[in-house]
Parts: sequence; structure tokens; C-alpha cells
Amino acid sequence: MSSKLFCPISKSKNFKKIYTIKNFPIFMGVSKIPFKYNFHNLNWWINRKSGNVQIYPKISLEKLYFKSHGSGTVGKTWGDHHNSFFNLLKPYIHGNICEIGGGNNSILTKIRNFSKIDSFYSFDKNIKIKNKNKKIFKIKKFFSKNFFNKKKNKFRLVIHSHTFEHLYDPVSFLRTIKFILEKNGKHIFAIPNMSSMVKKGYANAMNFEHPFFFDEKLVEALLYNNNFQIIKKKYYKKDHSIMYITKVSKVLKFTKYLRYKKNLKTFTTMFSLWKKDIKKINRLISGFDKIFIFGAHIFSQLLIFNGLNKKNIFGILDNDKKKINNYLYGTKYKIFSPAILKNFLLPIVILRAGPYNTEIKEQILIINPNTIII
Repeated sequence: MSSKLFCPISKSKNFKKIYTIKNFPIFMGVSKIPFKYNFHNLNWWINRKSGNVQIYPKISLEKLYFKSHGSGTVGKTWGDHHNSFFNLLKPYIHGNICEIGGGNNSILTKIRNFSKIDSFYSFDKNIKIKNKNKKIFKIKKFFSKNFFNKKKNKFRLVIHSHTFEHLYDPVSFLRTIKFILEKNGKHIFAIPNMSSMVKKGYANAMNFEHPFFFDEKLVEALLYNNNFQIIKKKYYKKDHSIMYITKVSKVLKFTKYLRYKKNLKTFTTMFSLWKKDIKKINRLISGFDKIFIFGAHIFSQLLIFNGLNKKNIFGILDNDKKKINNYLYGTKYKIFSPAILKNFLLPIVILRAGPYNTEIKEQILIINPNTIII
């Protein structure tokens, strides 16, 4: 685990713990067998100087990402996001390109013409892209400056989508990108809209994989303080993602980040919202048996380990075919296709999937209009 608890913007080590979920599963995916799990206390801390909120301790990367959990691969919301991000990239896809953390959602799956591309480096520990184009270099390692010190590569375009929020050292990451960019090269990325997500109490905003609260103010302060200029910013939905086009600037636009009172209030409100919501769910499911929770992911784990009455939970529903018949990591609950709802007269489904609620609710009611969604 990481031994460092420091603020990436102020460097202050003066933190206060504001919330804990004890013995939380460290992996947000599934397991073939319902045991041999790893748990650790999930703690939220706030820096008294800057107001930066983060999770600590941080789980070692090797344990945390021992395999892919398939996030971002299923559903219309994610599909539209990937198309929107690719359309933003299109004018800049030429020369030498570096993609960080592409995984199953790599931009490589959308590129059909490589005539303007000289090389495409894709960094992802679990990458499984089958494209055998000789211009593609699949690097099954974590992105690191050490790789480029040896190769001396320079890139016209550096891209990453929903990778920045996973970083343990965002300053070092940005400095490495600055180091490998060509003159006038572009750095384009997408990140969760964490401010909106936290205000709505979404479970996927912060966890072991998302250790920092990267609200817009912090992201932009980190960019400015590391010589990046924001060329364009694009929002995808009100509570999903923000996309940035940036480049290296000769001018350092030093920016402070001082949001202690605001962030403390925001997170205290979110924790209170969780408690009230779980209390409400427990009241509504009282007396029912064979209850399902939707999502073999952090959404269900947060409920299960944060006070949900688990007595009559029958299983977990998920649309990812690769997860079916496995078990939600950290639990004894088996994962089923939503199609199983056809077999019940009046099925009960707990749905707390953040920005994906609408499309999931529509799907469930098509499968079984009698479903009671809580």
C-alpha cells in the first residue's frame, strides 16, 4: 500500500479523516469463486489547507489491477461517450500517438485508416486488442517515464480516457506527458465529472480505484501549474464526464486550490445522503424475499458494505455477459442476467447505478413490467 498521504496541489500533509467504511472489498469486479477476497478500510480524508479529498491508504497497483473488471464496456451511455470522445480526437489522429490505459475501450477499436499514423503506442496492463498492424505497439505495463528515457519517443498526440482519476501521482503523470509531447502536440483526455457525481451521491465517484477528488478546479489547477493550456473543454451529460483538449504552454499560470469548507460540506452531505438512502431501502425491502441488486460493481458493493439489510438478497444483476455466473467480489452473491426477472411474478430490484439508472430502468421494465424498482 502507498505510505504517502499528501495533497497533490499544496503538498500539505495535514489531513483529517471524515468517513470510513470498514472491511471494504479492494476490487470492483467479479470472482469465479465466492472466497479468497481481500478487504481494507475505505477511508476518506480531507486536507486542512487545500480541501483536497482523497482515499487512504491506497492499495498497491498490482493488487488493485490484478485483472480487468470490464468497466465502461457495456451500455448505451458508455457507447455514446466513447463515440463522443473519438469525434473530439479525430482532427488530431496523425503522427506518433500514445494512448494511456486504453484497455477494452482503446481508440484502436475505432481507427480504420492508419495512413496518417506513424506509430501508435498503447499502454495498459490488461490490454487485449487483437489488431496486428505493425504500427501498433502494445505495452502491457503501467505508463512510466522510465520507458521513454530509454526509447526517447516524442508524440504528436497523447490520449487517455477515464484514466486520470486512477492516478496516485497526478503531478508526475502530467510532467511525463509534457516530457514526451512534440512541440505543438496535443494532450486530450476524459475524466469523470466528480463534482456532479459527489453532489448526487454516486458510489462510483471515489473508491480505492479513484483515490482523489478531481473536481474541475483541482484538475485545472494541476494542468495550469504544470504548464498546460486548456484549448477546449466539453461536457458529456450533466453527471458523467468532462473532456479536455490541452497543449503545453510556455507560460506558467500558477493557480491555487483552497476549498476546505466547500468540500467538507459537500462530502458530509454525501455521507448523510448515503445513510438516509440505505435506511429508506431497508424499510422498502422489509418483508420481501429474493431481492436483486443491479450492477456487479462498486454501486452494489457500497450498499452491501455500508448498512444494507442483506438478509433476503438473492443475487446481483448485470448486463456484462462475462460476469454472469460469477460472484460479486467480496460477497457470496451470484451474478445473473437481467433476463432472469422473467421468471418472477413481482421481482424486487434495488437500482443505484448513478448516471446509468434511466437506461437500466427502461431495460428492466421491458423484461418484466411488474418489477418493483427501489
